[in-house]
Amino acid sequence: MRENRDGGDTRVSNANGTTLVSYLLGGMAFWGGIGWVADRALGFSALFLPVGLIVGFAGAVYLIYAQHVRS
Repeated sequence: MRENRDGGDTRVSNANGTTLVSYLLGGMAFWGGIGWVADRALGFSALFLPVGLIVGFAGAVYLIYAQHVRS
């Protein structure tokens, strides 16, 4: 955060394309992995994996919005 000459602060976003893509892929990989483990542990073939991928994508989009768009 920087302070300008008027005494107010100006926020500088450090988001670039690589950061945003890594949030999306990381969220989907993490929650998709949890869904895959749940499928294996509970004996399902493909129930929790797609749910985990969707949850990971939605969480990543929210994280991007909260950190870079709303700030």
